[in-house]
Amino acid sequence: MKNIVAICENLQSAEAIKLAGKELGINVVCEIQENCKIQNEISEAEIRKACAVLFVISFEVEDIEKIERFIDCEYYEVEPKYVINDAKSVIKEIMEEIN
Repeated sequence: MKNIVAICENLQSAEAIKLAGKELGINVVCEIQENCKIQNEISEAEIRKACAVLFVISFEVEDIEKIERFIDCEYYEVEPKYVINDAKSVIKEIMEEIN
């Protein structure tokens, strides 16, 4: 099973991307960063296992807390509204680019 790590700015986008991943056979592990605070930090092991990191944010990637954890990772950015509206398409697009 493929793994994606998602850094989300809110619970709604995290839930949407996890559900879409499950339906597509992709394991999605989410970390929520709301109001410049990490609510549930993803482990280094989870990050290393991931084939991609998805930043589901409406702010700059440089403003992600502990951004250095993602150096050398294949990453993608998307605004939360796109994940909330159609998370499956977001995951499918990422997987097409990876494969």
